[in-house]
Amino acid sequence: MKKQLASFALCIIFGAGLALATPLPQETPATAPNSHSFDPNQQLRRLTKRLNLTGAQQNQLLPILTDRQQQMAAVRSDSSLSTQDRRAKARALREESDSKIKAVLNDSQKQQYQQMRQHRRQRENNS
Repeated sequence: MKKQLASFALCIIFGAGLALATPLPQETPATAPNSHSFDPNQQLRRLTKRLNLTGAQQNQLLPILTDRQQQMAAVRSDSSLSTQDRRAKARALREESDSKIKAVLNDSQKQQYQQMRQHRRQRENNS
C-alpha cells in the first residue's frame, strides 16, 4: 500500500512538473514570424529614443504607426495578391506612412529619420 501511495505521489509530482514546464500558449502578433517587429508601441519607443520625440509628437505618431501595421497585416494576409503586387502595396504603404511621419518631425529629426531608413535599407540589401 505504501508503494502504491508513493508511486501515486511521484506521478502527481512528475505530472505537475511537466505541466509547469510546458510553455504556455502566447498570443501571436498578426505579423510575419521572421520579419522585424511591427508592434506600433515598440516602434514608437524606438523612434522616441532615437529622435528624442516630444509627448505631442508621440501622440501624433502612434495612430500613424498603428494604421500602417494594420494595413500591412491586411496586405500580407491578402491571398488574392501576387507576390509582386503585395510588395508594391507594402512599398506604397511604407512611403505613405513615412511622409506622414516626416510631417510630424522637425528638420533635425527628419534628417535623422532619413539616415535611419537609409541604414536599414543598406542592411537589408547586404543580407
